[in-house]
Amino acid sequence: MAAKNPSSAPRRTKKAVSAQPPMASPSMQTASNGNLQEEIRRRAYELYLQRGSTPGNESDDWLVAEREVLSRAASAGHSA
Repeated sequence: MAAKNPSSAPRRTKKAVSAQPPMASPSMQTASNGNLQEEIRRRAYELYLQRGSTPGNESDDWLVAEREVLSRAASAGHSA
């Protein structure tokens, strides 16, 4: 019985990961909420300016803005 040669074993390669944008929340995917992403973008920019325009917290700004805008949209939807 021959010993297996490690160099002859099939190599496992890493799968390529495609860079896709994050999934939008369900409320952002509906046509009736058309400009939510634009509102979030504007609010995130306002937060950036309020912080003194210092880079490094873009993700935090976006998440805070998203939470605020989606919360307002949900409140407006419930009160209508």
